[in-house]
Amino acid sequence: MDLIFGILHLDGRPVDDGVLNRMADGLPVAPDIERSLDLHCQGPLGMGRLTLGRRSLRRELTQEAGLHCVADARLYTAPGADSPKDLSPEERERLLCRLHARYGDDAARPIDGDFAYAIWNEKSQRLSLIRDHVGVRPLFYVHEAGKFLLWASHSTLILHSRLISEEFDLGTAVANFVYDASDVEGTLVKGLKRLPAAHAMHVTASGDVTMRRYWELKCKDPIPESASFEECAQTLKRYLSEAVLRRLPKREVIGAHLSGGLDSTAISVLAARALQQDGRPLHTYSFVSRTRPDVHLLDERPYSDATVQGEPNIYNTKIAPPEDFADHIGALRDRMAVYFGAEERILDAAERDTVDVILSGWGGDEVVSFAGQGAYGELFLRGRWRQLLQEIHARSERTGARKTSILANEVAETLVPPRLWNTLRRVAGKKDVPETVDEKLIKMLQPAFRKTTKRATRPGANTRKNRLNRFNDGFVAYRLENWAMQGAARGIQYTFPMLDRHLLEYAIRLPAGFLRKDGLGRAIFREAIRDLVPESVRTLRQKQTPFPCNLLRLAEQRDDYLGELQQMRRDPRLTRVVDFDAVEQTLRQVPDVDEVKAAFNAEASGGSSPSMELVFADEPLIFLRFLKMRLDS
Repeated sequence: MDLIFGILHLDGRPVDDGVLNRMADGLPVAPDIERSLDLHCQGPLGMGRLTLGRRSLRRELTQEAGLHCVADARLYTAPGADSPKDLSPEERERLLCRLHARYGDDAARPIDGDFAYAIWNEKSQRLSLIRDHVGVRPLFYVHEAGKFLLWASHSTLILHSRLISEEFDLGTAVANFVYDASDVEGTLVKGLKRLPAAHAMHVTASGDVTMRRYWELKCKDPIPESASFEECAQTLKRYLSEAVLRRLPKREVIGAHLSGGLDSTAISVLAARALQQDGRPLHTYSFVSRTRPDVHLLDERPYSDATVQGEPNIYNTKIAPPEDFADHIGALRDRMAVYFGAEERILDAAERDTVDVILSGWGGDEVVSFAGQGAYGELFLRGRWRQLLQEIHARSERTGARKTSILANEVAETLVPPRLWNTLRRVAGKKDVPETVDEKLIKMLQPAFRKTTKRATRPGANTRKNRLNRFNDGFVAYRLENWAMQGAARGIQYTFPMLDRHLLEYAIRLPAGFLRKDGLGRAIFREAIRDLVPESVRTLRQKQTPFPCNLLRLAEQRDDYLGELQQMRRDPRLTRVVDFDAVEQTLRQVPDVDEVKAAFNAEASGGSSPSMELVFADEPLIFLRFLKMRLDS
């Protein structure tokens, strides 16, 4: 894999390779990973490519048609290439040069791929930085007006340039804590920016900077409710299959996330069957809970096992979570690396299997396998009342919920503004609608900081708008960046078939009635993967929690957490940001260890599942640890 970086002096000074070498030296890599560094310095421009892998080869930077290119890219469809996924890195860069020579600033529009690349036009003295349509590959930059533009596909490279101070951005840290990703450019380091997904930045040697969005997910031709559900499901399956096949390069070892969910299971099965034709295995990795002799914890193991047993070409490794999810939270300087520790265990296993690419089903919930929130409200607004009544009856039969509850919670709630709806519930003697995790976390901030955060938009009675809101949330690209930067040190790349551009552009056209059908959410996606995944997975109504042991760990460590919280109360820098009373109150609501064990054992015997409502209760404490560490540094 390649990481790219460079600098453009905006004051005309020539570049020497010292800063580029410092940037390249800043990224530590695994012991078995080879590195090769290629630099190009000419006048005010310096560009570099750092190649990482087990078969790393040195190569010259690409020049074609008067253009210089460095790319961190995998291309899946592109004009002028029959099978771009199998192009060598040099061939990919030459193709990008030809596309820019032909299409100019519109060159990225017809490309589907995971990419971050830089194009230098020697004649016009203009640098272009381009990032893929969803943000699978990161691209960071620092712009000092009149001085320089510094850029890289990994934040660590920029921070080792010695050209930027690491001044901590507290506001962005607070936003990270409450899952507010509305600032699509912000990082924890002031001045360090992220180029948004589907954007291109153009910078001239004289310092003129422009940025524009070159692609946006839109519904150009909505599919009517009268269309054939079965035919649309087959079309969706075809697009999904093509998305997976495009992400299976011939010369690399493939791995995949495999949970008990629909998305990762479908992707793993499609990939395993395709690889089997070439005699290549698929290595999969499944998160499971830690086993304990004193309690029976139900996790996703039965569903991943059902998939593995039915597919002889799937090789599976079970991954238990780390003892402390926050043990790597400071691993990346530009963000809180909350999920870093768990994924490190997958990367350890993938490295042993010499995997080059990991397929992930992440991102499917946003559009392709969207659960259909708001579908019943939309049927009501469109006057499709007979269909709505049939669906309410079917959902009641399937879930056991009362029809009046479904009418209230899945129809009326999507039609009435949230505050008014809670007022109406109180008048009726009912509790407010349960808060989302981000809403709960916001309440743990001091009032001055609560005002600075943006709450997630609750689903309304428009499924297409709901899908687009979820897809365009900055959290999608943020998580993709996490995986990209985490895998880089191992020479491993992640790719996401559910975010394939062609698949997205078809799925967004599907009507509300196809998303919830016969009382079941994700209806058309379930139909699309019929006879592909085990029925126990395809018909599973609610996904299991991958780490139920976290609630037990929280109960066991609750008193220690409360003691640590009291110590932190003495730090005025922390009390200015976080409402310690609210955090303590939440921690004290965590049930006792024996109560949690009894609930899990009852679930294993066929009883109801224990409430995971408070499993987030240690997140404020993790944030406080992180905040103290960064403020101290």
